[in-house]
Amino acid sequence: MKTLAMVISIFYTFLGFAQTGKLSGKITSEENPVAFANIYVENLNLGTTAKGNGVFLLKNIPSGNHIIQVSAIGYKKFTQEVFIAEAQSTTQNFELEKSSSELDEVLIVDTQTGLTRRTPYNVSSISMQGIENKGNPNGMMGSLRQVPGVYGAEFGQGIVKPFIRGLGFSRVVTIYQGNKLENHQWGADHGLGINDLGIKKVEVIKGPASVLYGSGALGGVLLTQDDEFYKKSTKISGNIGTTFNSVSNGIRTYASAGKSFENGIFIATDLAFENHADYKNGNGRVIGNSRFNTNTLRLHTGIEKENFQNKLSFSFNDQNLGIILDEEMQDSQSLATTRNDREMQLPFQEVKDYLLSYNQTTKHEKFETSLHLSHHSNNRKEVEENFDLVDLGLQQNHSFYNARISFPNGKIKHSLGTQGSFVKTQNIKNSQEFLIPDADVIENGFYYLASLDIESWYLQGALRYDYRNVTADASSEELIADEFILPGNPENRKLMRTFNGFTGSIGATKKFNTRNQLKLNFSTGFRAPDLAELFSNGPHPGTSRFEKGNDQFGREQSLQVDASYTYRNKRFEGTFSAFGSRVNNYIYFTATDETLPDGNLEVWSYLQTDADLYGFEFELKHSWLNQQRLETKLSGAIVRAWDIKNERNLSFIPPDNFNLQVGYFGLNDRSLYTFSKLRLISNQNRAGLNEETTAGYKLLNLGLSKKFNLGNNQLESGITVYNALNKNYVDHMSILRAFNVNSPGRNFMLNLKYNF
Repeated sequence: MKTLAMVISIFYTFLGFAQTGKLSGKITSEENPVAFANIYVENLNLGTTAKGNGVFLLKNIPSGNHIIQVSAIGYKKFTQEVFIAEAQSTTQNFELEKSSSELDEVLIVDTQTGLTRRTPYNVSSISMQGIENKGNPNGMMGSLRQVPGVYGAEFGQGIVKPFIRGLGFSRVVTIYQGNKLENHQWGADHGLGINDLGIKKVEVIKGPASVLYGSGALGGVLLTQDDEFYKKSTKISGNIGTTFNSVSNGIRTYASAGKSFENGIFIATDLAFENHADYKNGNGRVIGNSRFNTNTLRLHTGIEKENFQNKLSFSFNDQNLGIILDEEMQDSQSLATTRNDREMQLPFQEVKDYLLSYNQTTKHEKFETSLHLSHHSNNRKEVEENFDLVDLGLQQNHSFYNARISFPNGKIKHSLGTQGSFVKTQNIKNSQEFLIPDADVIENGFYYLASLDIESWYLQGALRYDYRNVTADASSEELIADEFILPGNPENRKLMRTFNGFTGSIGATKKFNTRNQLKLNFSTGFRAPDLAELFSNGPHPGTSRFEKGNDQFGREQSLQVDASYTYRNKRFEGTFSAFGSRVNNYIYFTATDETLPDGNLEVWSYLQTDADLYGFEFELKHSWLNQQRLETKLSGAIVRAWDIKNERNLSFIPPDNFNLQVGYFGLNDRSLYTFSKLRLISNQNRAGLNEETTAGYKLLNLGLSKKFNLGNNQLESGITVYNALNKNYVDHMSILRAFNVNSPGRNFMLNLKYNF
């Protein structure tokens, strides 16, 4: 607490040194004033509204370069970089272009698929720009938990898997750099595999989105969007920062820099290093081998023109992740060492990702095009017995493409698209154990999307056909020597399965007036079984399981009805969403009563059933006081899931969860921000197969941040206290819940970020 008091004292010592300026001007369109337009300074939560004659005045803007956003009903959003001089008034007029729809309706969510805010899908957005989100030891998932309907399944701090509306693992698709990420997401101990470096925000698409993203998008989609600040800066700009987490003595250092040239070419890079020791739980006990470290490098270049944009990006991510043992809470079996020990110890995972992607969009008089090409290499090693030996090693290469042409003119708008993947998975030679065979997966899909405006109604429908071919190959010398057997024991040691069919969606957005909007959507999605579910036949390193798949599984098919209602005015916005879903051929993983003859490994098998899932989410936001300085937010999500064939609850379903947040902007320039967040997790009394009920818990987070102007640049600083009451708890979705491995205790996260 002395550290917290010292940091707060430093903040208040420097409060009086912020130097600000003013921005004034007029908003017009076709030489006519635009009444009551919104003028907003990006990343500062600072804005104003123009008068009826289009004139505006915005005070208390920190000196330096800022991105100014201007928006108004019936006009396209406009952004421009403006320099604000210290203690001076800057005049800048803005010209808006008329649009037939409002800003939040026409905003593009994903250029690859043509998804917009008007599309009747349930889409939530969360910014990764806040200083309190930088360096969270749970990575990007630490922030995504704030989105109603999103939950995380933990295997220690460095490994958190996303769940959307009760569905996770291979049922959630992650789009990163435009690539449909494939990183063996079927594994419980395989994390998301990416972090928030260079990410501006994440769009969460809830519910079956297979019609747009293909197999795997049964539960939903996490769509990351890069922070492309460099496209609007003609000089080298960026940021550098560092984060310290007390719960694991973790340190993260990161930097981003880039610029745009007069000819439209831009270059940029992002870099981060992160290192954590073992974390402490609420009782102060060190959880052994929860340590991890990551190194990330990203490079970008491309051209930004009015009617043509392209971007070539490369990302490298190197992770070393300690594996917490099932016996960790037994004192004699704990792997805890000295408090600040960061050296990798057995067992651990070594994961390396290389991703090269190319994205291109063009605009023509009568049509628009989008093209994505990428190649992703994922190298995963699980080392258990000896540092020089690989127990389980998998090398995966994934080539992905997505192409779309759209015709935006006319009352009915059309889009045609094609999307496909070529995935090659190989066991690394000289591995000690083999869980799945080598395999090739080829998938191709074609879709048609149409939308129609009828007064206050926006109608949209889509139809898609996919073909997926999976070829398992156990003919390598290593698999033969291991006596790995495919189902049916084919003579050539190869087995082929195909999955194909149609998916679709139809929905409507009804805008009653400027404040009330209703979205209705019916969709059917699918997911082909993954390699583990089809062909697993071996021990899983780091666990006490022997895992078995079933090659006769049919594809999962979901039918879902989704409804979302939004009300908004100047200070309040509320959204309520409800859904109901039937998933046929739902695949689940469970322990059997069988053990191997040596008695050391319990057999776990994949099985199928039909399942019903239903629930709702809500989010209420309100601004109070003058200049909307006080913000309150209340959100929550409830999911119910039922195994129809066996008449019991489904396993591994998130408990009811609720979040209450209060934030306050201090000082005239809103550069001081304080907040508190209370997270309430209910008892999970609806235990499924091989589960026990789990007690709920309450977590309190507190935060304080301050922005300082240093000439034309800016310094952001912050302290966030996670689990401020030092609650000792085990979450129902913890991968190690059965072994009572506790989650992290109180964590002081200190942040410094310098923007230049």
